[in-house]
Amino acid sequence: MTNAVDSGTANRPEACPRCGAADTVAVAEATETSGCMHFAEGTVLALMAGAAGKYYADERDLPWLTAVGALVAVLLFVGTIAIVRSENRDARRARAAVDRAAAAGTVATHYCAACREASSRLDAGNA
Repeated sequence: MTNAVDSGTANRPEACPRCGAADTVAVAEATETSGCMHFAEGTVLALMAGAAGKYYADERDLPWLTAVGALVAVLLFVGTIAIVRSENRDARRARAAVDRAAAAGTVATHYCAACREASSRLDAGNA
């Protein structure tokens, strides 16, 4: 998506004026999470793994597959929770960086995960 006002440069990643990292993201993207959707996806995958283990244990008369399916389901669920927590932590860090930038009088447009700071295009000239 481009913005006609600035000739399509609004959504392009740009280098961080503080640390030089080239993978900054827009503030709106960094501060939002889709944790609920990730949790639903992970739960569905975990349930499918558990059900598959039970199904194949019954079909092939191998009862140990039930335990394998349950173990895979637990690992998927733990991984899902870790991902959701990490995503929420990153969003909290981005919101704190935006608040720090606002307190300093800067309108933050990009967030750099490397230095955990928010900046605007105007900061590039002041760096």
